[in-house]
Amino acid sequence: MTLFLETNTYLFFGRFHSLVVHLPIGFIILAALFECISWKKKVDFDTSIQNALVLGASFGVFAIVLGLMLASDGGYNEATIAIHKWTGIAMTLFCFVAYFLKKKVKERSGLKKTYVTVLSLVVVLISIAGHYGGNLTHGSTYLFEHAPLSIRTMAGLKPARERITVLDSAMVYEDVIHPIFEAKCNVCHNNDKAKGELRLIDAETILKGGENGVVIVSGNPSESDLFRRVMLDPNHDDFMPTEGRTPLSKEEKLLLKWWIEEGASFDKKIVDLKLTDRIKVYLEEVGIGVKKTFLESINIAKIEKEIIDRVVAEGFKIKRISNNSNMLEVTYSIYNKEKLNKEKLNALLEAKKHIAWLNLSGISLNENWISQIAQLENLTELRINGTNINDVAIKKLAVLKNLEYLNVYNNELSDKSVQSIQQLSKLKKLYVWKTNISEEGIAKIQEAILGIRIVSGV
Repeated sequence: MTLFLETNTYLFFGRFHSLVVHLPIGFIILAALFECISWKKKVDFDTSIQNALVLGASFGVFAIVLGLMLASDGGYNEATIAIHKWTGIAMTLFCFVAYFLKKKVKERSGLKKTYVTVLSLVVVLISIAGHYGGNLTHGSTYLFEHAPLSIRTMAGLKPARERITVLDSAMVYEDVIHPIFEAKCNVCHNNDKAKGELRLIDAETILKGGENGVVIVSGNPSESDLFRRVMLDPNHDDFMPTEGRTPLSKEEKLLLKWWIEEGASFDKKIVDLKLTDRIKVYLEEVGIGVKKTFLESINIAKIEKEIIDRVVAEGFKIKRISNNSNMLEVTYSIYNKEKLNKEKLNALLEAKKHIAWLNLSGISLNENWISQIAQLENLTELRINGTNINDVAIKKLAVLKNLEYLNVYNNELSDKSVQSIQQLSKLKKLYVWKTNISEEGIAKIQEAILGIRIVSGV
């Protein structure tokens, strides 16, 4: 019991290492920077440099003690932690030496070259210690993960595999599961830091498991300790990932479950496994099966400036949705001096093929005007929250087959609008908060439009 308490105490204080370790780095870099400025500008920074060096060395000692406490938890690559530890200790000792040399340089000018050499050595050592400390925290490939091929080759790394996102060609482990592990798990389960002796690097390390045995049981998620842990309450001691890191999303958890159920294969394509529409939606959430969006697929000529000018003259604000697109975002503000009317909306019809996003939030809309909005055939985003529209108006908007986002918050809508909304098959996000659409109505919409996200305030 006493040993358990001592171990927990070590770990409690040890975790402050990552906070304190940045202090010596900052002070030493500051000392080196002041030294460079004083040489070039002939400014006397001697007192500041001495203070920075003694503070860097002192906090270095503090960081070393906390680092040794943290290392008592185990699970680290011995070679990596040894280099990190001894370069950190050497850096601290030489930092003290640099401090004492700096104090004597004015009295004995012959010490200047020695001082410069020692200070340079301190900077080199802190760079090495920092690099290996980063490896222990993020994994040895973190620094060069997104580096160009030439730099990766110089670092002794293999060329990065290009992730495949086309459903028919993507591999289930390489393109779905491995990226999830890389993003959410491998900070603690890599070659340099194997918490619980578990590494999630490749097929061999995953199937080997950790100190408590195997973590993946092919075909059985409930018996797979890895899946069990990611599904626990975040406050549970066994929950993964730990230490306040970003947990797996709902889609990532269900894809992990699906992978295990389908045999936890490391060499099969996604299409070789059982695919349901729901799984396809989850795959899209992690970037697999992604096709060009509707707007990306539109090839439309740039709109004439004269048309833009006429629309702007009616009080609308217009801007391109992106620098490389000819599609437009159009807004009519509630603060416009002139109220929106049918004639102003008619002006929009000149640009109807170019309007992708329309924002009329807070504008009181006449039911008869909705037919004009419904003619904006390439509309993908419509914000008509707080506009006094009703079920009849929504019915007229059911022709907007490319609509992906609809905000009807704070309008007098009922379940009579459900059938109309169901016809918007490409809808991905729907705001119906402060409407009279019931929970049953929301459930019907979710059933009809797979993958839709509905914000209802319930």
